[in-house]
Amino acid sequence: MSRTVTTDEVREVLRAHLAEVLYCEPEEIGDDTAFQDLGLDSVLGAEVTAVINSRYGLEEKVEALYQNPTLADLADHVAGRTGLPQSAR
Repeated sequence: MSRTVTTDEVREVLRAHLAEVLYCEPEEIGDDTAFQDLGLDSVLGAEVTAVINSRYGLEEKVEALYQNPTLADLADHVAGRTGLPQSAR
């Protein structure tokens, strides 16, 4: 039996991967810091999008990162697309 994944867990998975591609520590990525301010460009965004699609079975385009420009926004978006409950913000 598979367990339910929460939006908070999605956020932490995304935070860890963003830290890898941006060569920083996960705690340097705030929930409400704009990806642009972190130095995320279209090439790195494509890598992040590929991880999201692979891990959560989605078909997101890199534009999803521009439409959801913070970690909190993106985690809520991914959770919504996978049917997970979104966090209360």
